[in-house]
Amino acid sequence: MTELFEESYLLNEMRNYAKTNHIPIIAPEGASLLLQAILARQPHVILEIGSAIAYSTLLMAMCMPPGASIITIEINDDRIETAQEYIARSGFASRIQLIQGDAAVVLPTLQGSFDFVFIDAAKGQYLDYLNKIKTRLAPQATIIADNVLFRGMVRSDAKPPRRFKTIVKRLRDYLHFVTTHPEFTTQTYEHGDGLAISYYQRSE
Repeated sequence: MTELFEESYLLNEMRNYAKTNHIPIIAPEGASLLLQAILARQPHVILEIGSAIAYSTLLMAMCMPPGASIITIEINDDRIETAQEYIARSGFASRIQLIQGDAAVVLPTLQGSFDFVFIDAAKGQYLDYLNKIKTRLAPQATIIADNVLFRGMVRSDAKPPRRFKTIVKRLRDYLHFVTTHPEFTTQTYEHGDGLAISYYQRSE
């Protein structure tokens, strides 16, 4: 119980830090779905693309089974430093590998397979990220992508503002891929800014 309290206290501190410093973290509704998916899948190796301050990293760590580990990637220097501090305080440091760099560059260098993937990085790169790790997905892997509806613009018939045009198009491309590709079964939720949960079944 003390451990749970300390972890909850830390997560609350992280939420306050994110709010004060205007750092986007997963919305409460999305976090609930993420945790449900972790508990259902019981993954051994989790890949997170986009750590920010490691809020979602630690959420997943609290629910992952004994012996499981997380590889998480973040490009921002300041956020990496903050993430390292929170991970060090969490009690999960030995099970979390935090890699600094551009995910597009880091992903092709990773070894092993992943049975759970959480994508919450550059919105216009989701499909590229997925294509880079597709051959490393374990059979029946779960892939969760956050912010896929992007302020409601992805499903809106209205023309998006020019500065968001590319992001909206690429998120639509991502959703089209994971909902039409025969190896993926996907459900999209409107919680928060939109969450897509995909289940991978490798073709023989």
